[in-house]
Amino acid sequence: MIKFQKGSLTVEVAMGLPVLIMVLFTWFDLSVLTYSMGVTDHALTTAVMSSKKQGSSSNSEKVDYQDVVKTKLETSGGALWSKVVDHSSVSASVYYFKNLSDFVQCNRSGQALDDCPNVKKGDAVANSVNMPIAIYQLSFTYHPLFNFVMPSMSINREMVAVQEYERCTFKLGEEITCGG
Repeated sequence: MIKFQKGSLTVEVAMGLPVLIMVLFTWFDLSVLTYSMGVTDHALTTAVMSSKKQGSSSNSEKVDYQDVVKTKLETSGGALWSKVVDHSSVSASVYYFKNLSDFVQCNRSGQALDDCPNVKKGDAVANSVNMPIAIYQLSFTYHPLFNFVMPSMSINREMVAVQEYERCTFKLGEEITCGG
């Protein structure tokens, strides 16, 4: 009987070890994906927190919030963020709304932000003036370390913020108007 069982351990290891290694690599890749998403969330939160407080109550300086966010993302990502996220795939954009009803209307319509009628994109500094509600968008492509199980995927994050010095409450001076 023992004669027929020789080599069965070798066969079991040969069949099971590649599956075990693949599962371990996939688990490691999912851990790196989770880490990169967490670090990106933290970097975006820190960048938005800093960006939305830019400017002054005298409204004398116009702020390019989109540029501020891009700059802050590079410094607030941490030491390992550049190792797990390809910086060439990172894109950040800001969309501005004049009031809450415009924001709600765009949200309920289900349209993309670029297609909403009352939204201004943050690619020009003048678009952010007197626009108190902003949506900060961040997207990047995650490339798995071991791509035999998971494909490359696009990760998107959004954050809604109130621009501190674009609200009418903070506007000072006679030439400032905050009409609807």
